[in-house]
Amino acid sequence: MRTKLRPAETKVLETRAHWLTVVVPFLVLVLALAATIAAYVWIEKETDFVKGLRIVCLVVLALAGLWFLYREIYRRRDIWTVTNLRVIDERGVFNLYTKESPLEKINNLSYYQNIPGRVLNYGRVEIQTAAEDGATIYNMVTGPKKLKDTVARCRDEYGQEAARREPGPPKPSSAPGK
Repeated sequence: MRTKLRPAETKVLETRAHWLTVVVPFLVLVLALAATIAAYVWIEKETDFVKGLRIVCLVVLALAGLWFLYREIYRRRDIWTVTNLRVIDERGVFNLYTKESPLEKINNLSYYQNIPGRVLNYGRVEIQTAAEDGATIYNMVTGPKKLKDTVARCRDEYGQEAARREPGPPKPSSAPGK
């Protein structure tokens, strides 16, 4: 995580985008590798067309490898962190995008998992805050129920802690004789 924690802030949970987000780049990489192997092993003629085909296969393989590498690095840097004070959404490889949702501003939490999401443990989490933006939606989250439950628990604990720190309204005195 690249966002610095504040004094007295502790990390409670960190989760990332699900591995399914890199399946398509991985499959393209495997197909490009298979085509390159086929062009070098199975085609024995040394014509200009075959030489050009081999070069094209190598270029496509290199591009597919770079795409897969970029998507995997992006997935590893697409992080949702819950602390005892806020929820931090952080993503980006070359650029950095962060969004913070303070726990005291969170109004509603929900998550959604379709059948494949329940089997593979991914889904969507929606956090509604009192901010002007309204809801923040996190897609393809690994462990969406755990993320939602952790945010709810931390929000409740934060509210209880804030209530303990704030003095309540003055209580009426019960002096004898009145």
